[in-house]
Amino acid sequence: MEHIITPTANKLLASLPPNEFDHLVPKLEQVELAFGKKIFDRGERIGHVYFPISTVTTLLTVGPLDLTLEIGLVGPEGILGLPVIAGDKVAPYCAVAQANGTALRMSAEDFEIEYSNAETLQRIILRFSYVKMVQASLASACHRFHETEKRLVRWILMTSDRIATSEILVTRDFLTKILGERPETVDRAFASLENRNLIKYSRNRLVIPDRVALEAAACKCYKIIRDEDDNFMPAQETAERSTVPSSIYTLGGKKTPPIAVL
Repeated sequence: MEHIITPTANKLLASLPPNEFDHLVPKLEQVELAFGKKIFDRGERIGHVYFPISTVTTLLTVGPLDLTLEIGLVGPEGILGLPVIAGDKVAPYCAVAQANGTALRMSAEDFEIEYSNAETLQRIILRFSYVKMVQASLASACHRFHETEKRLVRWILMTSDRIATSEILVTRDFLTKILGERPETVDRAFASLENRNLIKYSRNRLVIPDRVALEAAACKCYKIIRDEDDNFMPAQETAERSTVPSSIYTLGGKKTPPIAVL
């Protein structure tokens, strides 16, 4: 199937009114993110904010001895680089691309200017920040109270939701980092899910053969996070951009047609 990638493929951008959207788009540039690419690390300066189009990013908190734990995901529903709006360009967490795909980015300086002058953008960003806060708090509680298998299922479903596919590119090494567990613990969780035919995994490709069955194996945290994501953008706001002003967008000063991804 062919998917047309435009700025409106990002749910947050698509919700802006025409005047804010048209003012913001020329300052965006298109970038390709490869699986495993570290977008920024904890303590690094955030030079750009990112609007994922066909990729998803995992947010990792970094603890003692460089141990990591997943605290959230950002996909085509939102924006990566929220600390910038608080005037803090130093990343408090690590952000890693979890899927090959496209994103649009804007320099942190340009985004600060756009944010200060765009009322609807401010309102949507605040709502998105709340959703991410809920996601991070639930991820922490999930890590404390739920077994590795259920946390793995939650992460698989959340990633699948954002890239809209039942096939996920992921390594077991990466999963040990996001789950904060030893490799043998993750291996046991994998084996349990595979033995019940809830997932299939081969050559770093994880496939969901039965979505309904996998959801039944998830902890309640997944449904709470999914409901918050679904309620993030009211229908009346997403309808504001029911028409696109042009099939040609000017990104970073260059006219860029929509991109076809097969």
